[in-house]
Amino acid sequence: MNELTQRTITAIALVTLIFGLIFKAPSDWFFLFLVAVMGIGFKEFAKLTKLKPTYQFFTTIFVVIFLIFISFYNFNLLYNNLFFTPILIILFLSVGIFWLKNLFLVFNYPNKIPRNYYAFHIINSILWLMPLLTLNILNQTNKPLLILLILIVAVADSFAYFSGRLFGKHKLAPSLSGSKTIEGVYGGLIGVLIITSAWMYYYNKISWGLLLLALVTGIFSVVGDLYESIYKREAGVKDSGNILPGHGGILDRIDGLLAAAPIFTIGVQFL
Repeated sequence: MNELTQRTITAIALVTLIFGLIFKAPSDWFFLFLVAVMGIGFKEFAKLTKLKPTYQFFTTIFVVIFLIFISFYNFNLLYNNLFFTPILIILFLSVGIFWLKNLFLVFNYPNKIPRNYYAFHIINSILWLMPLLTLNILNQTNKPLLILLILIVAVADSFAYFSGRLFGKHKLAPSLSGSKTIEGVYGGLIGVLIITSAWMYYYNKISWGLLLLALVTGIFSVVGDLYESIYKREAGVKDSGNILPGHGGILDRIDGLLAAAPIFTIGVQFL
């Protein structure tokens, strides 16, 4: 079975699972699914950063418990219509600054690389994985927007993959990824415009602002992909893991979503 076939079968299985959890299962199941993804994602991140096994175990537990606590705190605020409270503003600003910093690292690699300190990795992993919890918030409050976010990231990645294979000539970030091309990014953004336009037509919510936000979200999904590539390059590996045939590890599948989710979630509040 070639890589494309494996990639396709895995993608279909993931779509079926995620859409089933969103539309058919109790909301708690989706939350537990995200907790499992966070745990596996951090485990892969810990291996990329070469943390000692003991540190990996205890830090994984700490990070997941912390993120679960933040998630429940957010729900209480949402149910009381207090989305923009000081603590949430600080959290979202922290994640925003985190991704601006990551953008700087992507553009300046290998001259600039993430610091290799234990405490730094804990903070880094919390800020990196916390955006997953915004998916649970959207699942509780606005499923159509959750679907749009997932579609934007998935279509940007798929269109970029096939556009790059067909038309790619100019490398996007050769020091980080030998396969990503500028033409692929353009193809991915065209796909984002198409799927967002289809979503707006289906839900009868025409908005130029949403189209612009979708483009920015798509761009940051690429940044998330390249940011993970920094750690893979430093670790000397192609994938963060092998749990998903044709895709690699969990981080390889959600890296774009981790960067796109906070941008999208903050952006929709102003539309």
